Amino acid sequence: MGALVPITFLAVTVGSFLILRWFVRAGQNREDAVMTPRGPRPLIFGGLTEALAGIFPLRPEMRERYLKFLRQAGHYHSQALAEYLALRNALVLGSFLLTLAAIVVFTEPGEPLMYQIGVAGLVVIALVYSLPRLGLEAAANARTRRIAQSLPDALDMITMCTSAGLPLQHAILRISDELRSSHPDLAFELRIVGRHAEASALSSAFQHFAKRLDVPDVHAVASMVWQAEKQGSSVAGAFHAFSDQVRLTRRQRAEEAANKTAFKMLFPLVLCLMPAVYLVLLGPAVLELRKFFQTARDPGGPLAMPNFQVLSEPAVSPDLIGPTPPPQATPATPTSPPLQLNP
Repeated sequence: MGALVPITFLAVTVGSFLILRWFVRAGQNREDAVMTPRGPRPLIFGGLTEALAGIFPLRPEMRERYLKFLRQAGHYHSQALAEYLALRNALVLGSFLLTLAAIVVFTEPGEPLMYQIGVAGLVVIALVYSLPRLGLEAAANARTRRIAQSLPDALDMITMCTSAGLPLQHAILRISDELRSSHPDLAFELRIVGRHAEASALSSAFQHFAKRLDVPDVHAVASMVWQAEKQGSSVAGAFHAFSDQVRLTRRQRAEEAANKTAFKMLFPLVLCLMPAVYLVLLGPAVLELRKFFQTARDPGGPLAMPNFQVLSEPAVSPDLIGPTPPPQATPATPTSPPLQLNP
């Protein structure tokens, strides 16, 4: 019975992680959802989504931060934030009810197991409440990193298409189709930029692109496109120069990271390798020194204590000495009478 409770809590934690992972993967908008307007996809909890999302209050700055992470992770659904909060709150509420049920079923009032289950339940609730945000932030950072790494290749391909005579908006849509298999995240964003450029100006489309991702390279591209349109210069040439600059910056970052490697390797060297080196080098000497101290105090050893013997007078045979003479009486000494004082 006692082993069943930790297994149950472990299963709940693993299940919660799998559900959140499924939400991060399945909740993203796909390319076919952009190309064919099928309407909003159904929510996970249906009509209960808004009610579950409002269980715990949320500050406005935290709401904006969650929206930013959801956009960077690719969740462009209008109810993405409500769905995320509803899923997190449902997991927290389920963990709380599971803890109460385990306390009622498996324990008696005042039993030590009750407190153990309560502590384990609080730990699970804290993990379920905090891990979704960490997972969402990690997914957002990974997606923005992939888009920033694939951006120079997309700019080069857009430059080649525009140099061949294709308009810039059509070049963006064409490159988004070509990058669908190799860089799906950037292809999805370029599809949004192309559709936005058809309805508005190209600079406005790139400004919204930079606002969605909040990546320095994308902000630089948006500023470059805005300046090119304002000055009437060629956007294709600006794309080509910017792609070369991004590659140079990436090479410099790689060199900087390589130069930092020697300093970063110092800590695992000191903490992991140096104890083993000292053990190999000094281990035999320590063993020999221990063996020396163990055997040096033995008799005949260099550290043995010397044995001091008391020298006694040599014994003489009684035949050589002869008979012992009898003791002679000593004459008594006459005592004088005590002096008397005349008054």
